[in-house]
Amino acid sequence: MINQDTPTSTLLSFKIGDAADFEKGISGIIEDILIQETDQYLAFIFTLTTGEEIQIKKMRQVC
Repeated sequence: MINQDTPTSTLLSFKIGDAADFEKGISGIIEDILIQETDQYLAFIFTLTTGEEIQIKKMRQVC
């Protein structure tokens, strides 16, 4: 199950064509992955072959 608690390293390991299960019963084959980076977070945007788009934001770790 992919959600906000999924480690960043796991999110980075997904590839186009992988099957994925997200929260709220959403699942499918990943058609596109976009990673947007800001000073505060990384946003992973997964587009599925069904046309659904799932966005997961991960806060940046500040030391």
